[in-house]
Amino acid sequence: MPIATSPKLKVAIVGAGPGGLATTIQFRRLDNVEVQVFDQARELREVGAGISINDNTWRLLQDLEAADALEQFTSRSEKGVVDSQHRNGRTGELLAESVHTGHTDKPPRSRIERYKLQNALLSRLPKGLIQLSKKLASIAETDKGVFLTFTDSITAGPFDLVVGADGIRSAVRQHIFPDHHLSYTGKVAYRVLIPQEKVAHIPDVPKASVFWHTPTTHVYTCPLDNGLFEIATRAIEDEEYGSKVSWGRTVTKDRVVPHYEGYCDTIRAVIDAPDEWLEFAIFGGPRLLGSVTSNGRIVLIGDAAHPLSGAFGSGAAFAFEDAYILKHALEYAQEKGKSTTYALDLFDSIRSPRYEGLYEVLDRGLDNVKDVKSQTLPPDEHVSEVIKRNWKGGEEGGWIYGYNIKDVWAERKAVEDAKLAKVPLPTVSHAEQVATVTVSA
Repeated sequence: MPIATSPKLKVAIVGAGPGGLATTIQFRRLDNVEVQVFDQARELREVGAGISINDNTWRLLQDLEAADALEQFTSRSEKGVVDSQHRNGRTGELLAESVHTGHTDKPPRSRIERYKLQNALLSRLPKGLIQLSKKLASIAETDKGVFLTFTDSITAGPFDLVVGADGIRSAVRQHIFPDHHLSYTGKVAYRVLIPQEKVAHIPDVPKASVFWHTPTTHVYTCPLDNGLFEIATRAIEDEEYGSKVSWGRTVTKDRVVPHYEGYCDTIRAVIDAPDEWLEFAIFGGPRLLGSVTSNGRIVLIGDAAHPLSGAFGSGAAFAFEDAYILKHALEYAQEKGKSTTYALDLFDSIRSPRYEGLYEVLDRGLDNVKDVKSQTLPPDEHVSEVIKRNWKGGEEGGWIYGYNIKDVWAERKAVEDAKLAKVPLPTVSHAEQVATVTVSA
């Protein structure tokens, strides 16, 4: 007599950025899960410049079996080589710096082009899996499951679970939280990659990741692999202009250069080097604390759940962590005969404290900025005081960048096992010390 098998859980993943791709890779490892992936783009391409690869990013890339594809673009620098700096953008004065530890057994800390990360993840998936030109128009939750309707009038479903990995402008989030609205922050980012030879003639450009600060804006510079140079900036733009900026619109240098006339000669020369830039209006919204799930069948991950506006430069890693826990929570629920609702509640209870801790770091840094501003110090003293308060060196970010999601899951699984077995719970001592990180002056 044939053995009865449970029907496969049908999952839709909306969004094929780093978080969506990582979730797809994780879910395809589950035998009784069937995945469909949708993205609104006509072709998959990363818009932006560089992306940081830290300890937590690298650890999860290894778990996703995508690290080997990036190894050629990373390096383990010798001990004492400068890794990152913070400088006064007006004078060029060095305010703080960190150096490489030289540990050969630690993952490389580096910054690579975003498309290389995307390609490394795509290499782990079969071609044709991702359905493109699928911009989500509406979601319908019915007794049969969740149906997705796209702007091309095609409807997909029913699905047992929908994962919203569709970024800061998430349509899935808008369905779950219709009262959640993004608003323009008053700042626009300008980003570009250019050949290093275009800045080679400029004196005093450090070969490191450098933030050049003023009291209101900053410029970030960093040499990348393959002879490229990254520039990423913040600029203040009025509401009327910012609300009209499309994501990744190309603008000429005339739009960018005037914002940085008050910077030192080095930065003004760097800003003048590119002929064109990509422009991004920065939006934010109310924080989603506690739960990012709905009705046991919809869940948000990455920027769709917790947009951090690039505050920690590690958004991809946070989304990878989400994907890892979501997969393991779902797998655990299925093994224990529990519902998808149980899995999503478990996911919420693990990930919410992580993001709450990140928000605490961000809030403390912003409070420092406000306090310094209230003192009406001269611009150079203002910048120095903010960096002094918000940046303590290269090792303080262990809780953020060295976070080991595998250990977190192992500890939580032991707790859940004990609960289900109705035995005394083990003592959990996973204390997380919230570190202080840089918040732009």
